[in-house]
Amino acid sequence: MSIKERVTTAINEILNEQFGFEIYVILKNGENPIKKFVLDEGKPTAKNSFKNKIKLDIKEEIIKQFLNEESEYSDVADLANEQKRIYEINQDESYYPFKFLSSTECAVNNFSIKDKDNADAFLFKFSFQRKGNLKQFWGYQKIRPTSIPNRKKLFFQLIPKLNHLDIFEELKDQMFVITKKIDLLVINEKILTKDIKLLERHFSFETFIRASAEKAVSAIMNLKIIKNEQKLIDFVRRPNKRYAQKMMQIHNFPVAAMNKEILISRLSSIERWKDSFIIQDGEFYLRHFADVELLIDLFTERYTKSEVSGQEYDTAVKKKALPINQQNSK
Repeated sequence: MSIKERVTTAINEILNEQFGFEIYVILKNGENPIKKFVLDEGKPTAKNSFKNKIKLDIKEEIIKQFLNEESEYSDVADLANEQKRIYEINQDESYYPFKFLSSTECAVNNFSIKDKDNADAFLFKFSFQRKGNLKQFWGYQKIRPTSIPNRKKLFFQLIPKLNHLDIFEELKDQMFVITKKIDLLVINEKILTKDIKLLERHFSFETFIRASAEKAVSAIMNLKIIKNEQKLIDFVRRPNKRYAQKMMQIHNFPVAAMNKEILISRLSSIERWKDSFIIQDGEFYLRHFADVELLIDLFTERYTKSEVSGQEYDTAVKKKALPINQQNSK
């Protein structure tokens, strides 16, 4: 099952039912990371209640962004290709920014006006339970300064006085607005987002990138195919994170699993690669970082040759093709 099939199935399993909807606020500081955001629901059957309006708008945005037929998904290892896709990031003990969502202790208190300066983001919880089986996902919306009207007190805001609809008073404690926007979803242990910059700014995502790149380097080192392995380590630890992003892709391709003797033997018969590397004692010797980049191109099979015309193409973005008979059957 593809990433998109898995994600859309998980979302539809909830949105196609009479699901529950709750809103929380993530706090910048404090022992409890989130608090419940209680909204006026009106009468139990009120379809035009404040809470129901927000629910329908956020649901519509999730459908538009994540369930659209044209939405494309990729594993986070493809990050270096810089495509406008929804990336899937796995959370584990090495990178777990939303671990608090699995805690039963969270959100026992309600959010109040005194918390407004400590508010960092909204969380929209969609859930459905049947026969004791709970399914849920979370939508995340960052609270941005631009969504806090009149922060600099440049104008006066008015509100009808309680029980006096023809008398108006100043609205002094306005909080912020909920926009029709979702920055990311959290489904089980997966984060789904197009906004990698947001993860980098607020969730230490560069740490994840560099750790993933070093795991890829370790996988290459285990092949015993590189004579001077320190060159790989130095490459991914360079200040610009794009080098680490490039290295993350390697494990997705079969070249990395090939027998090294067979691989080196085949390279000698391929025009593109036969003079590209220095081979010493049956291992690659990397003279400089440009050799490391060539090695990544080799392992990710960046270059493709047409079986029909013999023309070679630079394919920075690759996707494994189905056999023609399977393409026709779809």
